[in-house]
Amino acid sequence: MEHSSLETNDLGSYQDLLEKFLSRNYQFVFFRELTQPMGQLALRHDIDFDTHFALRTAHIEAELGIKATYFFLLRSNFYNILSADDARNVHKIKELGHTVSIHFDPVIYDDFHEGLLLEADIFQRYFNVPVNIISLHRPNQFFREYDSPIKGIEHTYQSKYFKDIKYFSDSTGQWRFGAPTDSVEFLQGKSLHVLIHPVWWMVGGASNLDKLQKYFGQRTQLLKKEFFDNCLPFREIYAHV
Repeated sequence: MEHSSLETNDLGSYQDLLEKFLSRNYQFVFFRELTQPMGQLALRHDIDFDTHFALRTAHIEAELGIKATYFFLLRSNFYNILSADDARNVHKIKELGHTVSIHFDPVIYDDFHEGLLLEADIFQRYFNVPVNIISLHRPNQFFREYDSPIKGIEHTYQSKYFKDIKYFSDSTGQWRFGAPTDSVEFLQGKSLHVLIHPVWWMVGGASNLDKLQKYFGQRTQLLKKEFFDNCLPFREIYAHV
């Protein structure tokens, strides 16, 4: 399916979103700095698909003097933050002044407390950063209501970050609770917690389905290239990719 002329410049759209917050004098803060009822914004990125898109949003933010918190999966079938390319991207995001930490999937462990300790140890050793806060990956009702730190590590679904201030998310490629810049809270200058998934902003398309289709095509080509570069018999199947 061809993409229509309705494709948008998603880089520009993301920058425009950030500039709207700046125009209202929002102060972008890390989660532990989110202590005021007015004027603060905790910008959060859950990286479900691709660290390269995360690096692009991180550059845009850095150019605007904005800091954000990036959460990465350690056990993902889409990327590997210990691989050379993905690790380089995480390090670069950190060097741009952002916080990097863990996007933790608690349900894959029999004991999620011990699972988090294991992942935190790996992340801290590899990226030389403390793990003080995590985000939970696709939390079920139990974890959305889990209002305590896990083994002393805070998470973004605790009430002080999730219920006590207004939360917005672009999950599924659409604003789930309305666009933050159209909200009463934004107009009143109240503090906000905004979750961004870079894939929705860094892939062009007229809709979330268009973006997914385009991204799927990109990943398919990358997979073919990996096979081609690393498996000689594969080259007999595909003369080029």
